[in-house]
Amino acid sequence: MEEESLREHTQRELLNSTENLTMSISMATGVLGISAPGSRRAPELDSQNPEELKEFLEEFEKLTERHGLTTKEKAKMVVKYVDKEMKKFWKRLEGFGDDYMVLKRKIIGAYLKTLLENKPTVAKLVKLVKKLAKGNIADEKDLDTYYRKFWIVAADLVEADIINKKQHNKYF
Repeated sequence: MEEESLREHTQRELLNSTENLTMSISMATGVLGISAPGSRRAPELDSQNPEELKEFLEEFEKLTERHGLTTKEKAKMVVKYVDKEMKKFWKRLEGFGDDYMVLKRKIIGAYLKTLLENKPTVAKLVKLVKKLAKGNIADEKDLDTYYRKFWIVAADLVEADIINKKQHNKYF
């Protein structure tokens, strides 16, 4: 009888230590092995920088697709990777907890004005060219600065088929 009790005790101890280990691993890696919010590999978005929304959503989708989450699981989990302000807002949007694609459309719609303001336009490119044409490009450093600023706007316009390569070169 005493031997049986010792065996049961040993089994309980082993089970408890296994459960503790599993809980520790789960806390370190997040649900289903997904990067835990705030960890180095986790996507994150700050409410002060909504212009990074598209990149955040792409990273979140890659992460959740690698781990096979359903649309419902994604719709619950996405708020774990944003700050408190966004979390409160997103939880009130249609699709939260039910359908990630509906929630994603609502999120993008809520930030559309901000996203459009940061979108490159031909007018922004012309303004940049005129502004920098007025200033003197005195040395190679000034030319490099102009080139980088120009390239950021112009390359996005070419990629979006708003201007072609010939127009790109003409504006430069």
